[in-house]
Amino acid sequence: MTQTLPRLLYLLAVLACYLLLMHNPVTIFMAACLSCLTLPQYHRLRQKARYWRMQIERNTPDSRKRRTLLALSHSTPLYAYISMLVASLVVPVAVLVLLVSPQAAAGFTRLRELQANNFQLPLEWVAYIQEWRQGLTEHPRLERIFNDLLLKLDSFFDSAMSVLLSRGVDFLGGTMTVLWTSFLFISLTVIFTVYSRHIRKITGRVFHISQPLLRRFIAAIHRALRGIMLGIVLVALAQGLMCGVAFAVAGVNQPAFWGLLATLVAPIPMVGTALVWVPLCISLWFTGKTMAAIALALWGLLAVAGVDNVLRPLFLRQGIKAPFFVLIISILCGLSSFGPVGLIVGPVLLAFAMQAVEEANRAYRYNV
Repeated sequence: MTQTLPRLLYLLAVLACYLLLMHNPVTIFMAACLSCLTLPQYHRLRQKARYWRMQIERNTPDSRKRRTLLALSHSTPLYAYISMLVASLVVPVAVLVLLVSPQAAAGFTRLRELQANNFQLPLEWVAYIQEWRQGLTEHPRLERIFNDLLLKLDSFFDSAMSVLLSRGVDFLGGTMTVLWTSFLFISLTVIFTVYSRHIRKITGRVFHISQPLLRRFIAAIHRALRGIMLGIVLVALAQGLMCGVAFAVAGVNQPAFWGLLATLVAPIPMVGTALVWVPLCISLWFTGKTMAAIALALWGLLAVAGVDNVLRPLFLRQGIKAPFFVLIISILCGLSSFGPVGLIVGPVLLAFAMQAVEEANRAYRYNV
């Protein structure tokens, strides 16, 4: 009875929090991930504050200044951590507004025009493709394969652009929603980080799990999130920057907007930034800029794809000790099951499953 009642009260507390936050599952998950990722930084801030407090107690005589400094040393880690989180959101948004927003309106207008026309190809593209199809009439099997490929590409491009446009308009139009979500995200991240020890202790008491085992799970998820941050987020940013510079050099209109678009699609396995630079290469080719089209295609195939093929597996496998093919499957399954947030959910669930198997094997060896 003495153990059942506290567990019941803990579960009631979890249920109350769930009822409060049940409509924001993605925000909760992302806040928990960022908290797990930045928890070592918060611990380092607390260690530095503790060392500073010891110096004050040792060297400063008892006075009002000493009491003020001691009080400040207790609150400094929290304020510094919040400032770090806010800066990590404000700086990218500021760069995005300064560089991309002047071109975003024109870029979205162009995409809207394409969507209104059902993404029909320009007349010169259609004529060129018709010539190819005329040449394939002598080979029925190749013609059938070519037609199937065109239908699949048209369906995929239509659905991808529709999702992109709807999400982009929602993001640009729902300012209050974005502000509220950002505030909730930062608040939950701070709460998860500051009360991480209490959360871990309560979790162990509810599920009868030892604290060392919970620490190993947290360490595994931290390594996975670090690999995701380096292998997916930073690699996507690098690819988007490389594409944006190449678009500007090649003479593409709104290069910053298309670079942002390349950043957004870069994490998609197999295709990635090719969804953006391949159509732009074709557009340059048909507008008479042959050398620019060839140079952009070579840059995309060698430099941009090279970064994806070399750095992404390297970083991901540092965080998750699994074959790269398994990591790709986890990302694809995460995308299909959870949407864009599946880029993170998939690898995190894979890391959790692998750690669970490792803990089960350890327990089995010790028990047997």
